[in-house]
Amino acid sequence: LSGGREGLFELGQQLQQQGEYQAALHCFLSCLLGLTHVQSFTSLPNCLHQIAELFISEKNYGKALQFIQAEKMFYEVALIELTALQGSTGPQEEASLGSAGWMTPE
Repeated sequence: LSGGREGLFELGQQLQQQGEYQAALHCFLSCLLGLTHVQSFTSLPNCLHQIAELFISEKNYGKALQFIQAEKMFYEVALIELTALQGSTGPQEEASLGSAGWMTPE
């Protein structure tokens, strides 16, 4: 794929704006194929949201809800990871800032 997942996502957005909803849905769903936790796909939450919107427009509320829940889970996991990261680096950062010498008069 030229442009990878992000390029495919942008194509999906263009198709959605042009009213080509099935083609857009296909692009968005293709962005998710083979995606792993370690891969970077910065548009993932937006992609999940767009898929949910397209399913809502088709009145397929069950599938829409699944993608809304997936989007919610993405943010919950990101928040948990951020909190864990801050917890593991917080005191060390404060200690290194204090030892840098810029806070103590010379």
